[in-house]
Amino acid sequence: MNTNAILLLNHLWQSTLAGLLVWLACATWLKAYRPRVRFAVWMVASLKFLVPFSILAAAGRSVATPVSLQPSQSQRVFDIVTSRAPLVAAAPFTASSAPQAPTDWERWVVAFMVALWACGAVIVAMRWLAQSWRAVRLLRTAAAAGEYHGVAVRRSPVMQDRRIEPGAVGIWRQAILMPDGIEATLSPSQLEAVLDHEWQHVRRRDNLWASLHAAVQALFWFHPLVWVIGRRLVDERELACDEAVLESANADDYAEGILKVCKFYWCASPGHASGIASADLKARMELIVRNEQPKRLGRSGRWILSMTLMAMFVSPVLVGWVTAQAVSPQSNSFLGMATSAEKKFELATIKRNTSGSALWRLGPPGRGQISIVNMSLADIITQSFRTSRPMTAGGPDWIRTTNYDIVGRGADPTVGNPEVWEMMRSLLIERCHLKYHVEEREIPVYALTIAKGGHKLTLGENGQCAQALKEGKGCGDILIPPYGAAMNNMPIGALLNGLTRRAGRPVIDKTGLTGRYDVNVTWLPDGVKLEDVDLTGIPPQFRPQDMGMFEALERQAGLKLEPTRAPTPVLVIDSVSEPDEN
Repeated sequence: MNTNAILLLNHLWQSTLAGLLVWLACATWLKAYRPRVRFAVWMVASLKFLVPFSILAAAGRSVATPVSLQPSQSQRVFDIVTSRAPLVAAAPFTASSAPQAPTDWERWVVAFMVALWACGAVIVAMRWLAQSWRAVRLLRTAAAAGEYHGVAVRRSPVMQDRRIEPGAVGIWRQAILMPDGIEATLSPSQLEAVLDHEWQHVRRRDNLWASLHAAVQALFWFHPLVWVIGRRLVDERELACDEAVLESANADDYAEGILKVCKFYWCASPGHASGIASADLKARMELIVRNEQPKRLGRSGRWILSMTLMAMFVSPVLVGWVTAQAVSPQSNSFLGMATSAEKKFELATIKRNTSGSALWRLGPPGRGQISIVNMSLADIITQSFRTSRPMTAGGPDWIRTTNYDIVGRGADPTVGNPEVWEMMRSLLIERCHLKYHVEEREIPVYALTIAKGGHKLTLGENGQCAQALKEGKGCGDILIPPYGAAMNNMPIGALLNGLTRRAGRPVIDKTGLTGRYDVNVTWLPDGVKLEDVDLTGIPPQFRPQDMGMFEALERQAGLKLEPTRAPTPVLVIDSVSEPDEN
């Protein structure tokens, strides 16, 4: 399943949950209150379908203030730089790998689903447009008949011939359409009440809200909750207008007037015109005859409702702001190999994963626990020792092909990332009988040097963090775009592990640069064409340039990767066995 499908499914279940919560609130807490309140809440549920939480979270990330970390927390920077993905991902690109192309069957399924959705959307949209055009034609055949509270009233002989009920038409320039000769059917007080009802629709801008929901129905026609919301919107808007009319009209006259309209003008109002005889007529008649004023939402109720609806849209922004990948360690060291293994999990399970899936998940570790799904034992060892695959050697071949699921929980839920990885090392030693040593080996590496003509890095004090640094605030970012590497106000060492992960061998710093810099380099993996890359959801500044990693580094950053050999600390696996039973 590609990223777009996952985002769509996430949006659908989030919108469904919001709609179900609104339904529950309207059926319980808000049932006794004014219909205009329920209408507003249902309208929010409708508009939620047009606002994915992922967009709000991205907005939060875009305004996130970088978080300053203490030196003891710098291990987390290494975790962010070297981890392949924060939650769920397929195997990442390296400098010599290409994405797996979808099969012909998958393409046909996707094409069929898109075509089916497009047909439904076009049918619903055309139906709405046809109805709207019908309302426009009626308006053109109608003659001016004065105004009602500043709103133009027009009488239509066509509506009289076709027995079309009165209605409010238009979105911006609104008017009240009445069948010609309706005064012969209704008494003056009844006609006044009917006009007042339509004027209430105009005042509330009900046709505008109906049009917005029509857009939701066209886009999400396949979702049954969208049609339920549409029905509830019609019912609540009519009840809201009834309530407003009854503040000045006689209930018996108003009820009789509506019944006469239903008797003599049985055809529904055209298009998205707001009529008088729509919605549940029996329920409306009972409420009108009883003429019981619904409860008004008090100050505390309005506050609770407003905060709840606001939280629905503000909370994703806050989540994006809090989880933004923006860290600023106070240490220049981003390389190292942690080997201590004294702390242990209180409870841990290791199971072989036989799903055959290419997807895997890693944590992220923290709060005294970790969860790993479908990772090879070699990758688990590499992550646990805070190193990279090119800097790991030895061990049997099966550790690179056999995948495992691991769940570990410590006794203390407050311990952080470094301690959890120490527990993982203890688990590997105890359950997999891992034996290892660290030795310095001369291995193939890439030396990061300054290209001819000088580097193109921007000093951090002149870059994205300039204002924060002037104010004495900590600021710095390590960013992991899918097709490149980027950082703001970070030492050059912050760039090395991201390059190591993609270059396939360790990268050592030979630039001699000691300051903090901004850089953003984007490229395409080998064998991948730019036109084949799905750029949906990727910000413009992180979209790949049509060039490889080596060329991108030189042209965009003024840096070069030169192949060489150098003594490098290597984790050597002496022996390891399959995990003991849980």
